[in-house]
Amino acid sequence: MKIKIDTNNWSRKLAYETFSKFSDPYTGVVTKLDITNIINYCKQNDISFYGCMTYFVLKSMNEIDAFSYGYGKEEGKYFVYKYDSLAVTVTVINNNNELNFTRYVEYNDDISSFLLDFYKATNDASNGIPYYKISGLENMNKINITCIPWITFSNFKDAIDLKEKNSKPKICWGKYYLEDDKYLIDVSLLVNHAFQDGYHIGLFFNNLQQNIYKLKIDKNLVKVR
Repeated sequence: MKIKIDTNNWSRKLAYETFSKFSDPYTGVVTKLDITNIINYCKQNDISFYGCMTYFVLKSMNEIDAFSYGYGKEEGKYFVYKYDSLAVTVTVINNNNELNFTRYVEYNDDISSFLLDFYKATNDASNGIPYYKISGLENMNKINITCIPWITFSNFKDAIDLKEKNSKPKICWGKYYLEDDKYLIDVSLLVNHAFQDGYHIGLFFNNLQQNIYKLKIDKNLVKVR
């Protein structure tokens, strides 16, 4: 479900009118997270780190109202909508070591159900099945996730198509590493400033860190890689 927003009476009217006119409205930061719990969680449950990290990114974003807003197209025109569901596409390396994109995977609060769908989507993309859309996407706010698991980094710039209006948050993380007996990882978040501010970026990273800290081993999880 989605609701069209009257931007003239929107609480973000000033920020939206200001930043939506920018040729490049994207802003973001890179920060370091403690993912010790999530590494142990994945190892002890024998599940995919990529899938698990994606799940907690979506969960943490879903808890913040500002990330439910985004552009949508209707009869060739762009409007702002409030969505009640999130969907994500992630990048994978196919059998020829070339980049491919998964279909969109919808957020599901049940991690086992989410991981099953995530695994099917990434497996298809790894085997060269081209990116495609699934029905119902018009009612989902979309997010792009990628990772560079070979290196750590302190800055990141994603490719963004600005020929058309784009409001998708873009997330990337690097190689995790041990430091003082903790597993750490660098995570980048880029957002369209017309929809989210530094305050919302901060909320997201705090939510993500707290959700990881709360992790407990679940012996009933589906084991997927």
